[in-house]
Amino acid sequence: MGNTDRLKNVSGMLVFAEVVEAGGFSAAARKLGVSKASVSREIAALEQQLGSQLLRRTTRRMSLTEVGELFLEGCRRVVEEAEIAERSVGQLQADPRGAIRMAVPMSFGHLQIAPRIGRFVARYPDVHVDLDLTDRRIDLVREKFDLSVRIGQPSEQSYVVRRLAPIRVQVCASPAYLDAQGTPLQPQDLEAHACLGYSAPPETWDFVGGVRIKTRGPVNADNGDALRQAALAGLGIVYLPSFLVGDDIRAGRLVSLLVDHLDAQVDAYAVYPASRHLSPKVRAMIDWLVEDLGPEPDWDRDLPFRR
Repeated sequence: MGNTDRLKNVSGMLVFAEVVEAGGFSAAARKLGVSKASVSREIAALEQQLGSQLLRRTTRRMSLTEVGELFLEGCRRVVEEAEIAERSVGQLQADPRGAIRMAVPMSFGHLQIAPRIGRFVARYPDVHVDLDLTDRRIDLVREKFDLSVRIGQPSEQSYVVRRLAPIRVQVCASPAYLDAQGTPLQPQDLEAHACLGYSAPPETWDFVGGVRIKTRGPVNADNGDALRQAALAGLGIVYLPSFLVGDDIRAGRLVSLLVDHLDAQVDAYAVYPASRHLSPKVRAMIDWLVEDLGPEPDWDRDLPFRR
């Protein structure tokens, strides 16, 4: 195959990916700034070159053939590489600008990222931040996110990670609950207490020395804020990140427990796809997060931890 044929194939792949993305020939033609007939010719030539039908077309709908679904993955990689090549020109010297789409866990985003984001915007006024607060696992490439913040190191090898800050755990309960039910002095004492957890009981809580305690309680929830509220209401003991309960402990609304038995820590990470060139806006956001959260984050200020 000559160079001219290769270039034609690349052009056809770009058009084919746009047709699928736009949902039809007319929409793709408008987005590409060409005629519908031109788009049709590109797809027809590509199908002829491949010797396979890529799209099933009727007057009302369009769908991918099995071959088309397989071929689309390669086309998307071509589109991504073309976009990276275009952005890379002069990018290292460019100022951060443009929209940045970032996914953040709901509680962490609401309590720790959203209140700080004004400082980032003040420093980089040409960057627009689109925050998506969700506990759902995001596919950064498929859903077109620039980066995400994760609690705990991601398992996906296709992502690049950078540590942002420690996330430490506190075991705590309200003074009213402790007055009524007593204070646990050893992890094993929790087996006789109402423990509020993320999953249906029993939930396992980890302590130093490999001690693991199966806990039970009257309330379970899939959100840390809900568990915090239940603890404040005196319903039981919680095992939650310090960024959620730190203010309550400092104010005396919750009491920290079993400090000398607890050394649980994960980390918060910035995550972005390994296949993408790190743009100035994303690099600026990650650098700012590392700086603003810090190795000793302010949500841990004056809290008791095992030394």
